[in-house]
Amino acid sequence: WLVINSLIHKYKIMRKLIYILLTLSIFYGCQEDKDVGFDISISQENISFQPTAGGAIMHYRLPADPNILSIRIRYQDAFGKEILRTGSYACDSLLLVGFNEAKQNVTAFITLCDRNNVESVPLEVSFDTKDSGPVAFFEQLEIRPSWDGFLLTYDVPQNANGMAHVFYIGKDPKTQEPDTLLVKSFQITSGADTLAFPLKEPAPQNTIIVRTEDFRGYMVKQQVWENIEAYSTALLTPSKFDFLDPEELSIEDPEAKLSKSYLFDGDTKGETSFGTDRDTYGTYLAGPDCFGKPLFIIDLREEKLISEVRLYSMLYTKKSFPSGSSGKYGYVWGGQNFTKIPCNVTIYASNDKTDESSWEKLGHFEQSRELDNNLRWCSKSPLINSRDELHTLQEIKAAQPQYISIPFVATGNAYRFIKVVINDTFGQIGGWGSINMNEFVTFHEFEVYTKKD
Repeated sequence: WLVINSLIHKYKIMRKLIYILLTLSIFYGCQEDKDVGFDISISQENISFQPTAGGAIMHYRLPADPNILSIRIRYQDAFGKEILRTGSYACDSLLLVGFNEAKQNVTAFITLCDRNNVESVPLEVSFDTKDSGPVAFFEQLEIRPSWDGFLLTYDVPQNANGMAHVFYIGKDPKTQEPDTLLVKSFQITSGADTLAFPLKEPAPQNTIIVRTEDFRGYMVKQQVWENIEAYSTALLTPSKFDFLDPEELSIEDPEAKLSKSYLFDGDTKGETSFGTDRDTYGTYLAGPDCFGKPLFIIDLREEKLISEVRLYSMLYTKKSFPSGSSGKYGYVWGGQNFTKIPCNVTIYASNDKTDESSWEKLGHFEQSRELDNNLRWCSKSPLINSRDELHTLQEIKAAQPQYISIPFVATGNAYRFIKVVINDTFGQIGGWGSINMNEFVTFHEFEVYTKKD
């Protein structure tokens, strides 16, 4: 038994040694295979680079080999960070990112990778980049004076992206101390745009700061503009301009209380119309055939920076408007006025009213003529919504006016003449109301805002 037990023990030891030797041989065999490496390489002819904003696009064509799983490119970004990008047969290009200012001859290394994650001998290449979005954003960036604030205009090239942050030096509302205050942050996208930034408490001149960052959270660039003027605006009093009616469209009827003078009497809600009988109106009416021609021209007497015009509609006041279609102007009103209220208005300006080519389009307002009555800018006008009827002067004084505001970009160009063109008026509501075939126009008040002297 002793002999048998000794033999069994030796057998077990030998079996363990054989197992260890087999494992080691397999391991070293794999190491030798790995040392041999993946011997398929990619040709320089199958690689090309196209510079783009913030990097480059690498176009590639992989060899037709079933052992190849992917292609890899390694390089350092603008901050020295190692970047690895991987592509496959599913695509033929890779976007190489991580750069800000344009670079030339960025060194990179390309390898092929097999299904065992073994890479080929690296191929050294180089590529160029273009300015990234956060850098290119400043190339066409302008900060200009505007109404109670400033204008920001930019034109960013294709494929650019990033974030822009706009600040100004103002007073912190909590500490009342000077501070850098954020106005707005927005995403940088390709294309041109103009943004207006009115300030809550603008100084006569402001310091504007613009910073940009990339989508990895790196702050890229900053620029400061000092002494940017903020134009203060003021309502121009009617005594400082003249009303011109080249097409003689304004209906002047003292007995019916219809006149251009009601456009400039300061009544923006309809107090002058309150309590009138069915044949007197206390408002402005023009026509027929008003569409597409100068409804009227405002002569400012001198060239001015124009910031805005407003057109008001009267509110629904008790007995402010005839309920029927009789009377001298019953055929015009048809028992209501909303189909004569403008839904499409264009404002032009010029310094020579006799030169048709000199008129420049300043602004435009448009709503669909078939818009739901509750969404129309004049939704509280007579007979649109009976629930909005105001019964006393006190109610009228407490109510908010309804108006179109047409603001103009502060280009720095001053004009003497303003031309108002009505292109269309609102349509019927649910098939009810006149269709204004004769193109009459009415609104209750007209205001002009200019740079404050």
